[in-house]
Amino acid sequence: MNFALYSSEMKGNARTIASYAVGMLMYMALFIWIYPSFAGSQSLNQLLQQMPQGLLQVVGYTAGVHHIGDFLSGEFYSLLYLIIMGIYAIFAATKLVAHLVDTGALSYVLAMPVSRVKIAITQAGVLLSGVLIIAFVTTAGGLLFVAWWVPHAGMSSWYFVQMNILGTLLFTLISGYCFLFSCWLRDERSALGLSALLTLLFYGLRVIGDLTSKFSFVTRWSVFSLFDPQKLMHGQGNFIGNSLFLAVGTLLLYSVAIVIFRRRQFSL
Repeated sequence: MNFALYSSEMKGNARTIASYAVGMLMYMALFIWIYPSFAGSQSLNQLLQQMPQGLLQVVGYTAGVHHIGDFLSGEFYSLLYLIIMGIYAIFAATKLVAHLVDTGALSYVLAMPVSRVKIAITQAGVLLSGVLIIAFVTTAGGLLFVAWWVPHAGMSSWYFVQMNILGTLLFTLISGYCFLFSCWLRDERSALGLSALLTLLFYGLRVIGDLTSKFSFVTRWSVFSLFDPQKLMHGQGNFIGNSLFLAVGTLLLYSVAIVIFRRRQFSL
C-alpha cells in the first residue's frame, strides 16, 4: 500500500463516508427512539401473526418482537441497512477505479513511482476502510443509543455486535466483486451496472426463496442468505462459519481484482 495515495484518497472520500455514516446513525437513532412506543403494545406482534411465514422471513420478523434487538433486526437491518451499505459499496468501488479510467485521472495515478499492485491495494484499502468506518459507527451508535434510551430492553449486546460483524463481512464481500468489476470492465457505466445488477439478483433470489417453499433452494445461491439479522440476535445463526466464508470470499475477490488491475491495458 502507498500511504501518500491512501491519505489523499481518504481525504477525497471523507465527506461521502461521513455522510453515509451519519445517515446510518440517524436512522438507527430514529428506530431506537420510537421503539418504546411499541414495547408496551402487542399490536405489532398480533399483526405479524397474521402475515404469511414467507413474508415474515423477507421482512425479518420470524421470531416476532420481544425486545429492541428484534425490532432493529426487522425494521433496520433486514432492508434499510442492506440498501444503504449496498449503495455505498457499489458507488465507492466504481469511483475508485472505473471513474478514474473514464475521466483520465488514472493516468496521473499510474505515472506515480508506485507499482500497479500497490496502487490497486491502496484503492482496495480505501474502499474497505469506508465500509469498516460506516459499520463501526453504526454498531457503536446502536449500542450507545440503546444504553441511553432503552437500557432495560433485554437486548444482548454481544449478539448485536455479532450481527454487525457478519453484516460488515457481507458488504466487504459485495464491495469485493464491485471492485473486481471496476478493475475489469471498460467504463464506469458498465462497472456500475453489473455491480448493481448482481447485487439486486442476489437479493431477489433470497426474497423469492423466502416467499415460497417451492423455490427455497434458490436462497443458497444468494450471499444475503448468510445474513439473517433476527436469528443472529437470538444467537442462532452460523456466525463463525458464515464469517469465515465471507472473509475468505472477500480476500479471493480482492486478490483477483488486484491481478486484473496489474495486467490490464488501460485506454487513457
